[in-house]
Amino acid sequence: MMHNNYGGQPMMGGAGGPGGPPGAYGGAPGAYGGGDPEAGQYQNPGYAGQQPPPGYQQPGTAPTGAPPTGATPYKMSSTNPINLIWFAAACCVMIGSLIGFFSEFFSLQWVDAIENLYFFGAGALLACLDTPLFNNMLVVTDMRTAIGKYIAALQRVTGKGVTYIFLGCALWSSMFANMSGFLLFVTALIGIFVVFIGVVSLVVAILKSRNLDLVRQELRKDGAGSLQTMYDMHAKMHPQLGITQEEFKKLTPYARGVVFEQPDIRLIFNALCSNPRREYLSLQDLQAWVNGPHMIFI
Repeated sequence: MMHNNYGGQPMMGGAGGPGGPPGAYGGAPGAYGGGDPEAGQYQNPGYAGQQPPPGYQQPGTAPTGAPPTGATPYKMSSTNPINLIWFAAACCVMIGSLIGFFSEFFSLQWVDAIENLYFFGAGALLACLDTPLFNNMLVVTDMRTAIGKYIAALQRVTGKGVTYIFLGCALWSSMFANMSGFLLFVTALIGIFVVFIGVVSLVVAILKSRNLDLVRQELRKDGAGSLQTMYDMHAKMHPQLGITQEEFKKLTPYARGVVFEQPDIRLIFNALCSNPRREYLSLQDLQAWVNGPHMIFI
């Protein structure tokens, strides 16, 4: 309805005119076109009270088919006591190799100095896997992904144990042949510590691998049908992708009565998953593990 104001200019009557309530155009306060933003109605004139057309995306909502916003980000390692111990051992390898390099370089024993550079590189790779620092840096995440792709044995407790035993013995042997006095004493302490961490890691890996193999034997006992049933019972979140770490943690005591801690579950997924992201254990990976002829070392 049109009215004339005092200046003779036409004006709109109703809620949208100067006489209407502020912020109301279309009848509902605070709505453009009568829709309620909190109710998710389409906010255009002429669509008051109607549902949005197909394909319309409300601001601030996730697109259809997008992964849940609360999904766990991909992480190659986590900070826990065993990771800190491994990180300390890797730093000892790096420090000992640097001491050996400079001592042997200035004494013109260049071949042995180059050998220590290789030890330093191996220590840097191991430190990158377990560092509690700079986890969000691109170079660290890329390095961890490359290690998981090309040197996956270093992600297993067994592989780390053997590697630390080798590095500790080799580092001690190199320095014992070329040093004396206080430096020899320091490097002896470094070598003994690194070898000790390697031996402890290897023993822990064998014990945990044995417990995991008990679960494998129990799942294998009743055949493929039992494994499929167990998978369907526990793979609830994304069954088409695989079983998650939390679901696998619930499966093991149900199958055998063996309980694994969350850090152990991550190590188990490192050993069993073919996907480099280690987020899901697929049914194919589970079948390959259960029906395999040998025990898997984590």
